[in-house]
Amino acid sequence: MASTPVASAARYAPSRRDRVVSFVLAVLVGVFLVFVLIIMSNVAGGGGDAGGQLVAINIAPPSAEKDKAKAAPKQDVKQQPQVQTVTTPPPKLPPRVEIPSKNQVEWPPGFIKLSREDIAKADISKIKPAGGSSGSNGASAGGGGNAEGTGDGPGGARVYNAEWYREPTRAELSPYMSAARGGSSGDWAMIICRTVERYHVEDCREVDESPRGSGLARALRQAAWQFLVRPPRIDGKAQLGTWVRIRFDFKAAKAGDGTAGQD
Repeated sequence: MASTPVASAARYAPSRRDRVVSFVLAVLVGVFLVFVLIIMSNVAGGGGDAGGQLVAINIAPPSAEKDKAKAAPKQDVKQQPQVQTVTTPPPKLPPRVEIPSKNQVEWPPGFIKLSREDIAKADISKIKPAGGSSGSNGASAGGGGNAEGTGDGPGGARVYNAEWYREPTRAELSPYMSAARGGSSGDWAMIICRTVERYHVEDCREVDESPRGSGLARALRQAAWQFLVRPPRIDGKAQLGTWVRIRFDFKAAKAGDGTAGQD
């Protein structure tokens, strides 16, 4: 009767196969739990980044940092080496070498070489005429390379002697001379005019006449729009806008002569 409980207990005890299966299942469950814990720890660590952020606040006085920032560039500047500029002297030109040529001009003996200044000083056009009047109408003539004049014009402007480009004809003067008294041989009139383009004159003014009160200067001024006068030349250049003096000497006209006042 004593073996009966032992036999019943052996009958209800698990078999070896069942124990192996139970052990394997227990190991798998433990491994699964460890795996789940590892995943949960990773998820918990990633969620911390998505939460609040840590903010560092610097409560140190700003003046100290600014002083350090200002001092840093100064130190860098002091450490930079100074660059010295070296000036190179200009290259020296080689000495002038005269090459002999067969085309040299042989001056005759006694030839005098003159500079431009010497030629300008020796210009005979600057010499004033001895006197008298020239031109078909007795208008005082001047001009040349360098004209000379006096300061008798308006506002002290220089006035030059006129030189005809084309002499006026009797037909051009007669319409204006009809109102004047005189015009015989020995009479004269003088006006001053300002030169413009195409040898014309403008702004003419009466200066003098003989006989006085004859109106010859007025008639000459009225007819001056037809006059063609060469402008004065200085250094070979025509001076437009300058004042010229026109003296008209009346003379007896020859028969068949179309110019005014010719002998």
